[in-house]
Amino acid sequence: MSRRLRVVQWTTGKTGRAAVRGMVGHPVLDLVGCYAHAPDKVGRDVGELCGLDPIGVLATDDVEALVALEPDCVSYMAYRPNFDHLERILESGVNVVSTMYMMAGFGYGEEATHRLRDACLRGGSSLYASGIYPGHAPNVALAASAMCSRIERVSILESLDIAGYANEQMFRAQGFDLPPEDPAAAVACEASCGSFKDQIPVLARELGVRIDRVGFRVEFATANEDTDFGFMTVRKGHIAGFKGTVSGDRDGRSLIECSFVWKLGEDMTPNWPVTHGYIIELDGDPGVRVRLEPQGDHLDGTVTTALPAVNAIPQVCAAPPGIVNLTGLPFVRGAHQLRP
Repeated sequence: MSRRLRVVQWTTGKTGRAAVRGMVGHPVLDLVGCYAHAPDKVGRDVGELCGLDPIGVLATDDVEALVALEPDCVSYMAYRPNFDHLERILESGVNVVSTMYMMAGFGYGEEATHRLRDACLRGGSSLYASGIYPGHAPNVALAASAMCSRIERVSILESLDIAGYANEQMFRAQGFDLPPEDPAAAVACEASCGSFKDQIPVLARELGVRIDRVGFRVEFATANEDTDFGFMTVRKGHIAGFKGTVSGDRDGRSLIECSFVWKLGEDMTPNWPVTHGYIIELDGDPGVRVRLEPQGDHLDGTVTTALPAVNAIPQVCAAPPGIVNLTGLPFVRGAHQLRP
């Protein structure tokens, strides 16, 4: 890098705090500002908000003040997108990286996608969305595909007990604790998989295959007893786990699968095993399996979600204007994170 890059962090929720910790002390990135959604965070030091020593940067809810800092990039990790904010950032010429993968496709609707793209073109900025899955794990699948002379099916599985994440709002939006016979349960789960649906055509395009539909299927596991997780309770007989697949199909056959097993705890029926990570399988010649799993007892999902976006900031700042995907950038890696 010929110069250091100025970055503003947008919100300090679980993923945003991991992003800040990944940027503080970074050899190339300078954290110069932070947007706070919660009023009680305004005026507080960002380091303290993220469990660090003070870093001399105070959080604010003043969008124009943050734009006036002339950052190179905003690390956008809000719970839900504010398209007015995003449009203002992008049209001002500031690049955006985000863990909200649906902004890279049409998960928020065509109008939102065109609005973001047009703001990029007006400002000469780039918008990039990633995370561990969708995002980085599929990129690993693409890298593994280079070893194959023939591929019959690509499957990527996220298999986790997510009880330690403590996000009641997100879990209820996904359909946890609904009765399994409630029609809203499958609808809620499928709606939460919009990012997987946006990932499927990206993989299909990069693998040079045509798909004619994106399918969805899901099974439910129900709690054997009322279970209090501290941040929410799942009632007996209500949904405590999902096992599902978003598939890219052609002529009735599944070619690309983004699958998931999400569980709150273990006391449920059926009690599917979890791998506590990611399994990537390519059926073909040769068949290939790649596992992304923790070396210890726990894979911190906030870090693995935030850092694929943070580590892409230099490439995104150098990218042409518009919405760019992982295949539109030089290979994203943990450059500068290997430190003596």
